[in-house]
Amino acid sequence: MRLKLVIILTTALLLSACGSGKKDFKVNVMSDPLGAYALMQVTYKDESNSDWIFLGPTPIDIQKKVSFANAESVSLKVIRPGFYEQVKTWKAKDFVKEHKSGKGIRWVPNMVQQ
Repeated sequence: MRLKLVIILTTALLLSACGSGKKDFKVNVMSDPLGAYALMQVTYKDESNSDWIFLGPTPIDIQKKVSFANAESVSLKVIRPGFYEQVKTWKAKDFVKEHKSGKGIRWVPNMVQQ
């Protein structure tokens, strides 16, 4: 009985993980100068406001799980005190296409002093 319960729970967890709709994306963000804080935002059709996700200080080279169910756009932003913030935005389908064609997303913004 206990073994059946473990098998059922394990199967349920595996199925729920597979159905999450999230995919791994390689994200590489450099900045000039290095040390800017990198953030990512995915906006969805059914939500009016999506939060920015902190990725860390540049240089960033990470795998990020992103859900594209009803996604409209993906944005990357870098911020650093004393510099203007830089933002790059893709349509969701273009983000996926760029990731597939170049084996990841790579962005190198030049920071401009204020």
